[in-house]
Amino acid sequence: LAIPAYISTEAFLSFIGLGVNPPTPSWGSMIAVGAQGIRSFPNQAIFPALALALTMFAFNFLGDGLRDALDPRMRGVD
Repeated sequence: LAIPAYISTEAFLSFIGLGVNPPTPSWGSMIAVGAQGIRSFPNQAIFPALALALTMFAFNFLGDGLRDALDPRMRGVD
């Protein structure tokens, strides 16, 4: 599954300002807004970053599990 790569690309592009338009929520734009006020309100950057990381880990583990379950070469069938 390439979903984590797509998510991180979208978040990076939104973080640098090349992603979705401002009314549309994006983790990258939320992290960018939170990074501006990180000293006053660190939660604005920490929670979107944690949500992004957890989502990417979840999709990676899901993809690994699906590959292990469905790939006949990984089953070890003799």
